[in-house]
Amino acid sequence: MQDLTISKRTTQVLGVLSSNVVFNLWSLKKFGNFGSPDLHFKKFCARMIAKSPITEPAVFLSLKYVQRYIKKGNNINIANEYQLFTIALMLANKWHNDEVYSKKIWSELSNIPQADIDALEISFLKSLNFKMHITKEKYAFWLNCLKKFNLTGKHEYLFAKKVKKTTDTQQNSTKPSFNYDAKIIQPPVGFERNIVVFNYSKEYKLFE
Repeated sequence: MQDLTISKRTTQVLGVLSSNVVFNLWSLKKFGNFGSPDLHFKKFCARMIAKSPITEPAVFLSLKYVQRYIKKGNNINIANEYQLFTIALMLANKWHNDEVYSKKIWSELSNIPQADIDALEISFLKSLNFKMHITKEKYAFWLNCLKKFNLTGKHEYLFAKKVKKTTDTQQNSTKPSFNYDAKIIQPPVGFERNIVVFNYSKEYKLFE
């Protein structure tokens, strides 16, 4: 497997992006409006990314899982944004990477009890009906959404609407020190290791 391990220089940028995406989605679900993450959560996200065997594609995948949970989640077992990001990151690592940490290690990294990790994982999976598969088209489109959200701060880029044809075009500019398009447009290795494989017939574009 090609080594796509995140370098130190991108960890902080990924941490900020992840904290902004996760907190805004969580705030919308919990409080009905968007918000800004505090410094503690930004550092938490950066630390989790830096200390886990995670890759850039897996980070992007974890954020897609968070989006799916917010859109489809129907339980209240997850209590805060820290738990949400930890479980999504753990599942993305499990389905995508060859090197997988045990739940004990994830517990130590996140300071979440292992018993809670076990329960939250099952709750998360059930909430999404075990739909962990991401098609090539959806993955590429999600990267574009993240890019535009990071560049503009517009929350509508965190959500998608089903249409027959994707008309959205990718932007060429990105923020310094973070390459969204570096050899990760194709489905990452491990995407076929899913509990259930679901087929999707429609593509996506952003709300107008």
